[in-house]
Amino acid sequence: MRQRWPVGPTRRAIRGSQCGAMHAEVIRGITIRPLRSGESSVIQTVFDQLGPTSRLLRFGGAKNVLTTGDLEQLSRVDGDHHVLVAVVDGGPVGIGRLVRDGAEAEVAIAVADEWQHRGVGTFLADRLAADARAAGIERLRATMHAENRASMALMWRMARGLKTRCVAGQLEVVGRAA
Repeated sequence: MRQRWPVGPTRRAIRGSQCGAMHAEVIRGITIRPLRSGESSVIQTVFDQLGPTSRLLRFGGAKNVLTTGDLEQLSRVDGDHHVLVAVVDGGPVGIGRLVRDGAEAEVAIAVADEWQHRGVGTFLADRLAADARAAGIERLRATMHAENRASMALMWRMARGLKTRCVAGQLEVVGRAA
């Protein structure tokens, strides 16, 4: 039987970090919480904080705007779509997403330029990996720009035995959920 996404933190949260029905975890001042289904304004806010290089590395090409369809897809949360938000001082600064396909899930992480290399992506990756394990996901995969070293480093944190292949300038990476 397929397991569902965890409803609460999968690691011990810092005391006082629970907020209502939405389970959140606070790590060094960064709140990691689940996205509410359809909460597209959060997706748009993070996207607006990505510069041209970040957009190229995240989306694999020029992406200047998110369409209504993009926002609906990226803000979808259900039994197969799991999204976490990193929040600092009340504003979203990062998104981590798992899309389940059987025992495998695709991973995608985006962090606002100002917050890159400050632990946000690491916290999202660690929490996503824990949630994937708790949901019974065995393999994680990601498609990324071949020069996206930060995303590759996050995949090394989240998965073991990574295998990569290059297709049209994009890396397809698959590994066992760690």
